[in-house]
Amino acid sequence: MKIPLSWLREFTDVQLTAEQLADALTLRGLEVRGVERWGANWNKMVVGELLEVAPHPKADRLQLTKVRIGDGPILNIVCGARNIAAGQRIPVALVGAEMPDGRRIERAEKMGIASEGMLCSGQELDATDDGDGILILDSSAPLGTPLVDYLGEDVIDVDVKPNRGDLLSILGLAREVGAITGAPVAYAARPLKEGADAVGAGLALRVADEALAPHVVLRVVDGVKVAASPDRVQMRLKAAGLRSISNVVDATNYIMLELGKPTHAFDRAKVGETVQIRLAKKGESLETLDHEVRSLDATDLVVADERAALALAGVMGGASSEVSTSTSSVIIESAIFAPTSVRRSAQRHSLRSEASHRFERGQERRLATLGADQVAALLTEWAGGVARAGRLVAGAEEVPVTTLNFRPSRVRALLGVALSDDEQVALLSSIGISADPAAVATKIAVTPKRSVSAEKGSARAVRVPSWRSDLEIEADLAEEVARLYGYERIPTSVPSADLPQHRPSPTLLRDRVRRLLADAGLHEVVTHALVSAAQAELWSEPASIVTGPLAASEGSAGGASIVLQNPLSADHDRLRQSLLPSLLDRVDANLRYGATSGAIFEVGRGYGSTKGAPSEWTRLAVAVWGDR
Repeated sequence: MKIPLSWLREFTDVQLTAEQLADALTLRGLEVRGVERWGANWNKMVVGELLEVAPHPKADRLQLTKVRIGDGPILNIVCGARNIAAGQRIPVALVGAEMPDGRRIERAEKMGIASEGMLCSGQELDATDDGDGILILDSSAPLGTPLVDYLGEDVIDVDVKPNRGDLLSILGLAREVGAITGAPVAYAARPLKEGADAVGAGLALRVADEALAPHVVLRVVDGVKVAASPDRVQMRLKAAGLRSISNVVDATNYIMLELGKPTHAFDRAKVGETVQIRLAKKGESLETLDHEVRSLDATDLVVADERAALALAGVMGGASSEVSTSTSSVIIESAIFAPTSVRRSAQRHSLRSEASHRFERGQERRLATLGADQVAALLTEWAGGVARAGRLVAGAEEVPVTTLNFRPSRVRALLGVALSDDEQVALLSSIGISADPAAVATKIAVTPKRSVSAEKGSARAVRVPSWRSDLEIEADLAEEVARLYGYERIPTSVPSADLPQHRPSPTLLRDRVRRLLADAGLHEVVTHALVSAAQAELWSEPASIVTGPLAASEGSAGGASIVLQNPLSADHDRLRQSLLPSLLDRVDANLRYGATSGAIFEVGRGYGSTKGAPSEWTRLAVAVWGDR
């Protein structure tokens, strides 16, 4: 996730540079892909001021401008835009500048008049999608300042792991930064002024299965004017890696980045009287926003009305209810969907989105209401809308507080650091995890399915924040203490343990025997472990043969042979007890092929059964024949 540093500073005080903050986050267990400067390609581009704007004497579509860029000479620049006026501050590409699309700015004659640079639109800078007019800067923009210093953004790219879905938001990262810097973290919710009309006038909400959609919130905003978002919003979204679409869609994406809460906006005129959250019907299809018609499965969760499916819940909206420039009223859907349901649908349709990425990792229940309210507030600000009074709600917003117990003494043992109980509690408190002494003897979850008992006073009871669903066992809290304390501060130590008494290794003994025999000129063979009944009877091995350390370590010979239930042939119907029949077969084969002398050996296993219990043992067999 890409985090513009200026946006992060709206949630908590950050005095560190982007590089320093990236290093600090890395040391606290987060993986930072890198730091980039958005706008770094705006070379030789500065803030300028329009002193004069006059018509071009030879071209009705062009205008002559005089531009001041600080203490340097006044520039004459020919421009075709119509949204400029004297006194405005604008971005100026100087002669020699290279635009993001690769064009190089040169001094040029335009209808007989020299142009000494270019006034830039947001589209030409790849900063906004507006290519019809010049990007108008704030009147306080300092003249002559490099554009990258004025509009550029330091961006930290964090690779958020699947267990930390709470970090897929500016607010989530701000909590981590606040724990590092000690600065408070706060989200300033935008106030929402509601109109007189009630949200339920002509609209209802029905959820078929609360297990798949435990909490759903709808809001309606009327009187919206769909247009481009403000330039500052477009630039911030671009810096965060998202494309600006319209003020309505951008509002949903803006809140998703701020809070980590995906929402969706439907054109109210294209939705019936009842918004339904249900499973898809047999044979149902949906054209998604990417204009692909998708055949739905009976396990796909959809947002629908009484007529048809409108969206693939938690994954992508549908084209039939898409917001367009003719939209005047929108329904904001903000829901908590079951992560497994969203994951299955996204995988089934090979359709990954920023929304599904977040839903799959779980959502904080309280964000459904906050997300809907904040999108509505932005639509009143950016699109001139009026929010209807109230919300349509299905399912409970509040969930029981999750508690988890841990032993500070166990954390000290795991980390090898003498952190006091209070120090551990203070570290956890810095990320919103509160802890109190357990009043009675309690259970400690050491794995998801196993607990141990702790005496009264030896454990702490933790209230797990609603956004930290990944905290399940004692070791999870120990990990939090470790990373908040700082992995780099934990001393390196070599574990000490008493060395066990030396015991002879059968494997080493076998290898040594093999090397000795091979060095003496014998050839090692590997023979089949299956023999016939006659061979087994002739070459059975009495238990009294077995002596020495191998007898104790690898079992005793003797007993009955083990017979196969479905042998391939009568000559191979049971497991050998001795290696001799197999080895003598090899001697016979060598003689038949003309090898009149030789020496072979095998280190292999014999098998037997005593009182129904199978056993096996290791043997060495040597065969020498001929004149040696």
